[in-house]
Amino acid sequence: MKKLRTAGFICVIALVISCFSTAVFADAAAVDDSSTSSVTLNAVTLAEHTSFVSDTYFGVINLSVDDKSVVAATTDSQGRVIVSAIGAGTTKVRYWYRPDSLSSWTRVTLPITVSGTAAADTAVVETGLVFPQSSISIAMGSDYTVTGIKLNGTSVDASSLLWVASSGSVVTVEPNTGKITAVGIGTAVVYAIDPATKAAANINLSVT
Repeated sequence: MKKLRTAGFICVIALVISCFSTAVFADAAAVDDSSTSSVTLNAVTLAEHTSFVSDTYFGVINLSVDDKSVVAATTDSQGRVIVSAIGAGTTKVRYWYRPDSLSSWTRVTLPITVSGTAAADTAVVETGLVFPQSSISIAMGSDYTVTGIKLNGTSVDASSLLWVASSGSVVTVEPNTGKITAVGIGTAVVYAIDPATKAAANINLSVT
């Protein structure tokens, strides 16, 4: 009887593994079939021991590196691709991504050149629109303009972006300058958009 129960248990496990494997292969096939585009990104040049951080994606699969002696690539908890420079040379990082759950997969090729060594303060280059901090606190009635904004690693002025606030009863923001005015006690989120690249970022504000 014990042997029969063990045999039955093994059969159940085998069936579960078989179903799981079938689902995985079916999903891989679906990804291939649903892909509608491929893109080659602008080439990135890194110094040794620095990193490149991509945009945030809904999903990333099939991440690979042509020459692993030049760079290593992985993903983080935010769905970004992190490329770290290891040694001098050129290579390509390849992956598939989806920007959201409703979009099809896009196949990406990212050319990378690694040359020279990095200064101590150039460890990470982030793509997209990046604020120097994620949240600030300002006093009631005061004004504030975000500084230190970077777009793909290059400094940009607040006036080059378009701005909007989530709550006009807490803060107002001038759309073309980014000047934020605290008008009520509470919290709000202010969003900035780069008109050319459509990159976006936000900052949380607390008015006291």
